[in-house]
Amino acid sequence: MPVSIQSQLRQHIFTVPTVAVSVPTARRRARAHFATWDLDVEHPVVETALFILTELLTNSVQHTAHRSPTADIILALGPRSLIVAVHDRHPHCPRPTPEPHADGSGGWGLRLVAELAAEALGSTHTHTDTDEQGKTLLVRLPRPDRPLPCTRDVGVRSGGGTAERGPVAVRSHSDDPFESLAERGR
Repeated sequence: MPVSIQSQLRQHIFTVPTVAVSVPTARRRARAHFATWDLDVEHPVVETALFILTELLTNSVQHTAHRSPTADIILALGPRSLIVAVHDRHPHCPRPTPEPHADGSGGWGLRLVAELAAEALGSTHTHTDTDEQGKTLLVRLPRPDRPLPCTRDVGVRSGGGTAERGPVAVRSHSDDPFESLAERGR
């Protein structure tokens, strides 16, 4: 496992084969586990986390199965964050694409994951294994059972006037235990 999440946090890790049938199975298992953490599985953040898990695991199934017969699912709940991560042992670190694949085979998954995370005031991270033969795609979302961070409108000076840019999250993660992720090789 390449990413170690601090021990005082709740976490659940399980491994699935990188085959298509694992995707709905992992989603059901994650949903059930979120319920054991007393999270409202109908909450929009939990639904977003489950959708993100589906996208990340589908990518592993479609693009890494030939080199990584299994994928690890990491679920973690901290004081401020809900984390969903997928680890596989394929060295390629994917990036969101600006356009879908010309052959219609997809290409929007990681972009959609990044947009959903940002919309929920979360973030995405990619951690490469120390041996550079695998990676973890990790998404951090705000805890669904806590109020969202404070927001305020921020104006931008433009030619003597003020142009409104809309609400901007004002957050401090200085005490967020997920800020220090330690990597380990497998």
